Amino acid sequence: MTDTSLVVVTGGASGIGHAIARRFSTAGWPVVIADINADAAAAVAADLGPEAQAHALDVADDGAVAAFVDALEDDSGPIGVLVNSAGLLQNRTDVAGGAMEEHDRIWAVNYRGTYLMCRAIGPRMAERDGGAILNIASINSYTPLPLPAYNPTKVAVDGLTRLLAAEWGPQGVRVNAVAPGFTLTPALQARIDSGHRDRAGMEALSTLGRMVMPDDVAEAAYFLCSDAARAITGVNLPVDCGYLPAISYNSYPS
Repeated sequence: MTDTSLVVVTGGASGIGHAIARRFSTAGWPVVIADINADAAAAVAADLGPEAQAHALDVADDGAVAAFVDALEDDSGPIGVLVNSAGLLQNRTDVAGGAMEEHDRIWAVNYRGTYLMCRAIGPRMAERDGGAILNIASINSYTPLPLPAYNPTKVAVDGLTRLLAAEWGPQGVRVNAVAPGFTLTPALQARIDSGHRDRAGMEALSTLGRMVMPDDVAEAAYFLCSDAARAITGVNLPVDCGYLPAISYNSYPS
């Protein structure tokens, strides 16, 4: 795999996806921003430079995903890296109180969208004997949190990552994930501004006493997709400022 292969970043118009797209572009890779927000995707691609492309895409739409991948490889060449960053957040709720419409859309994007993109691109990578896929999981993959749609989708993404690493590894395709903690994306900032999330409270939960920045996740994602991680597959790497060890350590009774 070389830096002439395409890097596809779903959800690349904002937040973690934007940071990952920028990291690859800075390293010289041609990046494709695939996002449901066509205008925002075009703005990001324009900022990244002439090697970047923007495409409108709903990752939960089977036909749209298949058509996107077919057209992209026909027009621009092989996809060497896939980053599945498209995702929806959820505010705290309980099982009885959560709206099913929200539940189903979160599952459609967070899990189904990741699955469809992997299904469309992974076998092509396997036929070419190489490639890297990076899924965006979460600290929700490791622990129950009061997000009854979002939380299980990230458990499922973790499981899918390991399953695909085992299935496609013999053909040279590596599949990994990152598990961000509370990350200060525009989407989370909007929830802080609206009073649905407490920044100070989130910062206090980590051992490092701060929130994760999108660029923190981008660095980990880039490493896992690079040749520096050529012996790593099937992992879900926490990028959480120490949230996971903190919640266990701090819960020990005195």
